[in-house]
Amino acid sequence: MVFLLIGIWLFMISASFPYITEKIYSSFIYKIISRNLSKISGLFPFSLAEIAIVFLMLFIIIYAFRFIFCLIRRRDIKQIKKLFLNIVTAAGIIYFAFQMLWGLNYNRVRLDETLKLDTTTPTQQELVSLCEHLIEKANNLRKDLNENKDNNIMKLPYEKAEALKIAYKGFKKASLYYPNLDEKYGRPKGIVLSRLMCYTGITGFFFPFTGEANVNMHVPDPFFPFVIAHEMAHQIGFAREDEANFFAYIACINHPDIYFKYSGTLSALNYTMSALRKVDNIKHGELLATYSEGVARDIKYNNEFWSQYSGPIENISDKINDTYLKTQNQKAGVKSYGAMVDLLIGEYRKNIK
Repeated sequence: MVFLLIGIWLFMISASFPYITEKIYSSFIYKIISRNLSKISGLFPFSLAEIAIVFLMLFIIIYAFRFIFCLIRRRDIKQIKKLFLNIVTAAGIIYFAFQMLWGLNYNRVRLDETLKLDTTTPTQQELVSLCEHLIEKANNLRKDLNENKDNNIMKLPYEKAEALKIAYKGFKKASLYYPNLDEKYGRPKGIVLSRLMCYTGITGFFFPFTGEANVNMHVPDPFFPFVIAHEMAHQIGFAREDEANFFAYIACINHPDIYFKYSGTLSALNYTMSALRKVDNIKHGELLATYSEGVARDIKYNNEFWSQYSGPIENISDKINDTYLKTQNQKAGVKSYGAMVDLLIGEYRKNIK
């Protein structure tokens, strides 16, 4: 209970003083912790996070059955209290460790302020112009890309494991313009149980207890590089989803590999067009018609791929993720992923000046 209260107190204090959080925690303490954690976990070619989560889930199931069994059998009330206190204590320690190892990054100074981006509500024309810009880029990049023989969907010319190895190059190049991306952490890792992971709708996750960026290896090729970059952005210390998405885009378009450039552009286009559809469905339809055949196929395939895994597990996972994000000061919940459009608009405004 003590650890839980301390964790909550630290989170509230860090939220009240974002500049101190930025300077002391995000820019100093977190970097030391994360670098050392990722060095240790980097010694292993497999995901320690995946193993930890599997064992944790098994432990929770066993402990839950034990607790329910005690309630049904109406055993000694002291035994029931002990089990309950153990659960609360374990939860408190985990929550405290989470905040110390990464969670306080949710309360660092907002990225639009750090980068001095104008993210005031865009005009409809600005949103349309951004969409047109991304469509043109995506169409041009798509022309020279490799396709699979089955359905002509963009296919990486190398194994996905290779994409994990070279993903850092985008951040290295982007750090010339964004110094806060100049970090060296462990290589992203693929999840062995990726097929099962698809049923949750999760494309990847950062595990602060091991400092690992973990990626669902079954994510369709057109969006796979962007997912890697998104989890790496979390690893660097950008906890908010919109900011991780933004830096994933920046890292991808600065990557020397054209497949990363395309994946970042395509992902940004998806989010931006989604925002346009909410304000002008007619214009959204008009712009959809300007997609090249390759771009249209890639997006359609991605939607069809995830729809086959849609179901109760995904809905539960989505609600859990939504609740988690809201408890971490992201009031928009899962919608915060799409809030990257505000940052894209700010960057677009900055570049056209």
